Amino acid sequence: MINSKIIKERAIQEGADICGIAPVARFANAPKGFHPCDIYPDCESVIVFASHFPLSTLQARTNAPYTFIRNVMVNKLDGITFHLSQELEKEDIISIPIPSAEPYEYWDPDRNHGRGILSLKHAGQLAGLGVIGKNTLLINDKYGNMIWLGAILVPIDLEPDPIASYEVCIPECTLCIDSCPQHALDGVTLNQKLCRERSTSSTEGGGWVLSCNICRKVCPNHKGLRRI
Repeated sequence: MINSKIIKERAIQEGADICGIAPVARFANAPKGFHPCDIYPDCESVIVFASHFPLSTLQARTNAPYTFIRNVMVNKLDGITFHLSQELEKEDIISIPIPSAEPYEYWDPDRNHGRGILSLKHAGQLAGLGVIGKNTLLINDKYGNMIWLGAILVPIDLEPDPIASYEVCIPECTLCIDSCPQHALDGVTLNQKLCRERSTSSTEGGGWVLSCNICRKVCPNHKGLRRI
């Protein structure tokens, strides 16, 4: 009989570092059109998992290694999502995979603002994998903000994980807000239009790099939860 413990074990076997489960009832405040049941009406539980970034990528003087790892992480999480979905289907459980990055079905060209079909960082918070910090990144107690997320929607009632209760941002800390060269952070939200003006850039050879990761790097929790 499939249960939460078995699902988490399989997620770890597939390469995830952490996995949590949120009941669909926790998503009551999700924006209209971005609720799990807007994607799959019979959803009862959301399985969320994550893998961590190598910390060393933040030490390079070029962002090419960071961009490379980001792309590898997208493929890795999508692979975990794919294989775990297959395993669940073998148990006759419908499983709806959520992309770990693009494509965006929602795009506001005036604000240069995109949304995935499900907010993975909010799903991760509701599944107990961390707390969203002032830099709008999900911060896990062990891996800090250096994680990438994936998720699967299922129509079964699974034992949920408790929502994380630890504090990640002390009130007086504004490092990410003050360090953002675009002034795109206010401690609650991210102005995507301002962020995107600097966060990616094209190279002369026709490629692209993630050219800014300051809000991730300056956070005292990027190496794991800072003990206060």
